[in-house]
Amino acid sequence: MDKKVIVLVLIITAVTRLAFLDARPMDHDESVHAWLAYDLLENHRYTYDPAFHGPFLYFFTAGIFRLFGDSDLTSRFLPVLFSFIVIYFATKYRRWLGDGVYVFLFILLFSASILYYSRYLRNDITVLASFLVVIYCYFRFGEAEEVEEIESIKSNKESYAYLASLFLAIMVCSKENSYIYIGILTSFALFYGLYTEKLKYLKTKLLKWDAQKVRMVLISSLIFFSIFSTLYTAGFSDIDGFRRATFGAVEHWFTMHASKDHAKPALYYAGLLLRYEFLPVALSIASIPVFYRKLREKEATKIEFFSAYWLLTTLVAYQVLSHKVPWLLVHLVAPMALFSSLMLKDVITSWRNRGFRAALVFLAVIYLASSLHITYINYNDASEGLIYIQVQPSAVELANKIIEREKSGVHGLVFETHNDYWPLPWYLRHINMPFSSRLYGKFDYYVTSEVNAPLFKNCELEGRYEIRPGYYMDLFENCKGPI
Repeated sequence: MDKKVIVLVLIITAVTRLAFLDARPMDHDESVHAWLAYDLLENHRYTYDPAFHGPFLYFFTAGIFRLFGDSDLTSRFLPVLFSFIVIYFATKYRRWLGDGVYVFLFILLFSASILYYSRYLRNDITVLASFLVVIYCYFRFGEAEEVEEIESIKSNKESYAYLASLFLAIMVCSKENSYIYIGILTSFALFYGLYTEKLKYLKTKLLKWDAQKVRMVLISSLIFFSIFSTLYTAGFSDIDGFRRATFGAVEHWFTMHASKDHAKPALYYAGLLLRYEFLPVALSIASIPVFYRKLREKEATKIEFFSAYWLLTTLVAYQVLSHKVPWLLVHLVAPMALFSSLMLKDVITSWRNRGFRAALVFLAVIYLASSLHITYINYNDASEGLIYIQVQPSAVELANKIIEREKSGVHGLVFETHNDYWPLPWYLRHINMPFSSRLYGKFDYYVTSEVNAPLFKNCELEGRYEIRPGYYMDLFENCKGPI
């Protein structure tokens, strides 16, 4: 791809990811992640808990805080950075996509779910970016193997293995759904190898070894396990992190699946996809006849097989899992984008299909407008299914009032029986504010949820603040009697 086009695409990435990055209040999960990273920086403590996903986010964000300070803005630098990795490596897919790469880039840039969660402190963009790098390395490695009599290609072949190992480690250290990605890629490699080479494939991969292969396996393993072990054990200060990162993580998420944690109706993803991701859905459906023809005529390439396999297995995996949340949508949209960009690359560029292209442009404009609207304008609307209980601006207002009181020498307590007070710990991190699930002592004022309001009947209600849609916290002061 022309360097000027790549620069332009990266500029668009910067504008769409960085513009008004701190305008939206920190969401519940974002505030937890940011606070844990801040606590790691300030108190040098971290313990892996699968409920909060992998350690990479916390160590990386703590490093960002060290360099640039801790704020809503800097806390979102991690997903922004990996958005650049997503887009940059997507440009390199042109070698397989041809002009279809522009459809691929458009969806990755302006997908409502990918854009929104590229500006949101979660692990999903990190995982997606890492997998796109791994896929690129996998196919480039395969190409290098086919022409490995050229010495320069041999050298590149090893570099692809090491780069893939690096991003595999980042992926696995980010979130547990990385194992779904790894399962998809390894099973595809096995099935495709058996399909094209029969048992010869197993003999070649398992029994044929040389010095270069031994070196690649050893160095790749060293790269992966040095990162994996260091992060999950917090610099080897918590050796049990090994167990929790492997058996413990699997056990935790199987338990969550069995308990139907965050369970949703069967058509949950279908509804979100049709509402927010109608462009990749429409293109994927239009791609099915093209892929069927390629299969029938035995014209499908390896990456085309992979794109279809990735899409199908992903849809099945996330549909089967009871844990259904909107940020997982990014993992469904990416394979749709790759599959449709591959299948329709010739259709899009053919002048004979100008009617199809006109319809595509019309749909793309609506898609773009919808994505920009929810990302920059409607991000606090509880009716937006993509958002999922976004923290409201009044939560920040409450935090600022608490800070004013504490700095003036008036001291209070945040009391909530179920510790449901986020994002307040993040916004109050620079003051010594007590949070408790029980009432104790005597304070000048109290902050609590509405369910506990009857306990403060002898106090004046200063104000009621909406923390999340439908969830309020009250500030009580001037208590005249016992609580």
